[in-house]
Amino acid sequence: MVSPAENVFLFQWIWEGDTQLAADQYVNSWHFQAEILLGADFENVRDMLIDFYTGEADGQSNPIIDFMTNTSVTGKYTIKAYSLDDPKPRYPVYEFTDTAAIGSGTALPTENAVVFSFSARREAGEKQARRRNRIYLGPFAESANDDGMVEGALVENLLFAGKGLFNAAESALNWSWKVYSPTDDNEMPVYSGWVDNGWDTQRRRGRTATARGTFDGDQPT
Repeated sequence: MVSPAENVFLFQWIWEGDTQLAADQYVNSWHFQAEILLGADFENVRDMLIDFYTGEADGQSNPIIDFMTNTSVTGKYTIKAYSLDDPKPRYPVYEFTDTAAIGSGTALPTENAVVFSFSARREAGEKQARRRNRIYLGPFAESANDDGMVEGALVENLLFAGKGLFNAAESALNWSWKVYSPTDDNEMPVYSGWVDNGWDTQRRRGRTATARGTFDGDQPT
């Protein structure tokens, strides 16, 4: 029997799309648990996430943002924290906004995402499917693509970024990086993670068409 999660916070990382419309934001959701709730230092988790997306961990040759382009995101990001102990509808208990320098380049379709997966340690009697979470990273530039597969350098850099986040959370005084199961309302420590080199498609991230071509018996000419 699992125990209900307590002091768990949902942290959202939100990239602003180049249209600056709320409908075109790119959102990732992470879960961290506070050991001591009173006076929780949300900036600690903020810094861990900023390092993950924009920094270079030990062994990492390029930050993740090097594989993105300002033709799909502006570089502006917002971090919001929500307490899962609060009743719905929930409102942010912490919010931070800043801008990262994003290079130029041709964009891949915004539906293309790289899956960053992580899981808790296997435990007898527990379904492992409920002990895994994933983040759909993107959108990316064409430099992230290698003949229809995710560029190997991006996969490698994501693995080092994941290792950096894991170690930073392990060293944190008050925060633990968690896998969260909404089905069980249960949290578990992250044990390991992985990144595959196959693209995932997130259809909800697709852009609305701006033009339509038509044909009939006479058209086009």
